[in-house]
Amino acid sequence: MNIWIRIALVALAGGSGAVARYLIEIALRHTPLGFATWVINSVGCLLIGIFGGWLVNSGCEWSGNMRTAFTLITMTGFCGGFSTFSTFTLDSVKYYEAGHFFTWVIFCTMTVFVGLFCCALGYYIGKHL
Repeated sequence: MNIWIRIALVALAGGSGAVARYLIEIALRHTPLGFATWVINSVGCLLIGIFGGWLVNSGCEWSGNMRTAFTLITMTGFCGGFSTFSTFTLDSVKYYEAGHFFTWVIFCTMTVFVGLFCCALGYYIGKHL
């Protein structure tokens, strides 16, 4: 599959995911702070889990291009545009499922704490520009 077709698939699906995220934020704008983000991240995790699990266990004989297109549209594109947290959680599940427990603990711990540190640092820098 041509790289430009791959890019177009990710862009279109990612845009759709971002729009879906925005619509949920609008729908939940009168809820407590952070609730919309929690809902979005939870739904994103559910969706990427469904897509990833189905892709692994599907008995259908897809060509390499069909499998690639499905992954780019659903997981990289839509879920990526909707919630990147979903990608983090799928990677975490894969490490755990593969029995890489040390890697799983380090990956999860470092992702959360380094992410929080980088966000706090960026927030501080942004406030002082």
